[in-house]
Amino acid sequence: MKRSLVLLAACGLCNIGSTCATTPPDSVLHAELTPEELEAAPGYHQMKAAILSDVRKWRELDRRVDTEGQREVPRGLKFVEGVPTCLSDETAYEIYRLKEDLRDQSYRIDETAYLCRKEGVYYYHYQGGPKKLDMWMGPYRIDRKRVKPDEH
Repeated sequence: MKRSLVLLAACGLCNIGSTCATTPPDSVLHAELTPEELEAAPGYHQMKAAILSDVRKWRELDRRVDTEGQREVPRGLKFVEGVPTCLSDETAYEIYRLKEDLRDQSYRIDETAYLCRKEGVYYYHYQGGPKKLDMWMGPYRIDRKRVKPDEH
């Protein structure tokens, strides 16, 4: 709440005085965040949004899955005791449920992304729909790096 008030006040001053030609510095926009918080790696929700945008907008994987997908689990995805594991460092993949319809729907669709953060790649898994598909696609590179805060 406090951060939004600071941002609102900063933007209000710029609009009233018509003297600001640029956006306020990061120190104002991100009010009480420390430099460590500004430079931290993207969290779960930021990565889910980035992957979802990549799947829907940039690659349109959900539209191409029936023509370009494969039925076999990709070789880069190794399951150890039911847990998807990165081949490079044996850590568990981060799992992102992109879409999960209700179980009683006749054309239910489940979409899941498996991200290996160290390698910066994800795999896309599509299940269901009118054609009852079970298809895999990937690996796809996704890098999300933080922008350095303004130096003011």
